[in-house]
Amino acid sequence: MTTPDHAVHPDDDLVLLATGHPVPAEVSVHLDSCPRCAHELAALRAVSELLRDPVHLVDAPVGLWDKVSAEIDRDEDGRPLLTVVDGEVPDDAPASAAAVDRSPAPTGPTRRRRFGGAWLVAAAAAGIVVGGVGVRALESPAPQPTPSTVVLGQTKLDTLDTQQVLGAASAVRVDGHLDLDVDTPALDPGPGYLEVWLINKDLRRMVSVGVLRPGDGNQRFAIDQSLIDQGYVIVDISREGYDDKPEHSGDSIARGTLAL
Repeated sequence: MTTPDHAVHPDDDLVLLATGHPVPAEVSVHLDSCPRCAHELAALRAVSELLRDPVHLVDAPVGLWDKVSAEIDRDEDGRPLLTVVDGEVPDDAPASAAAVDRSPAPTGPTRRRRFGGAWLVAAAAAGIVVGGVGVRALESPAPQPTPSTVVLGQTKLDTLDTQQVLGAASAVRVDGHLDLDVDTPALDPGPGYLEVWLINKDLRRMVSVGVLRPGDGNQRFAIDQSLIDQGYVIVDISREGYDDKPEHSGDSIARGTLAL
C-alpha cells in the first residue's frame, strides 16, 4: 500500500467526516497513518457532539468576523497571507507576509488550504452552519443579579471597661439568608484565637457563631432568625485558649447590642 502524502491533509473532508457526511475512501487511508489528522478529527467530533442539542443562534459580536478573517488569512506559522493575482504582489505588502497565489485554479489535483482549529472555534462562536449542522452561538454568561441586602439591626462594638470602639456588627438578610457581619481592625488574640458569640438578653445563655480572623476586616457569619427571635442580640468577641473548653472564656474584648 502506498503511504499517503502527509503534506496534503484532507482538512475539509475531516469536517465532513466529523459531522457524519460521506468522504472519499482515501481519506480513511490517510487517517490510518497521519496522527495529526486523527487528532484533529477527534477534536471535531467532540465539537459536533456538543452541537447536537437544539440550536439557538444569536448575532455575532461586533468585530468577530474580522478576527475570523484574520485567523483564516494567516499561514501555519502565523504570518499574514498575501493575495497574489496573476503573479502580481501588492506594493504595500509587508515583507514578512507569506504569498498565496489567488490565480485561477489549475485543472489538475490541487492542495487544499489547511484551516486550523482556531478558525473553527471562532466560526462556532459566530453561529455559522458547518456541513449542515447548526452551530450554537457561544453566549457570554448572563450577568448575575446583585444580591438583595437588608440591614435588620446594627451596633458598635465597644470595650467593656473603657467603652473604646473596636468595630461594628450588623444583622443582615442577603437573598433570604440571615448573616452576622462583623467589621473590626486587627485585634490581638493573645496566645489563642478570637471567637464571635451571640449572647441572650438574659445574659445567661450564649451561642458561638464562628472564629474571627484577626486583621481580615469585615467577616460574615451565618446565623438563624430563631436566635434573634429568642433574644440573642448581644454580639461579643472574646479571646479563647486552645484548652478543650467550648464555653466562653470570660475574656471579652468588645461587645454591643443589635438595635433591631
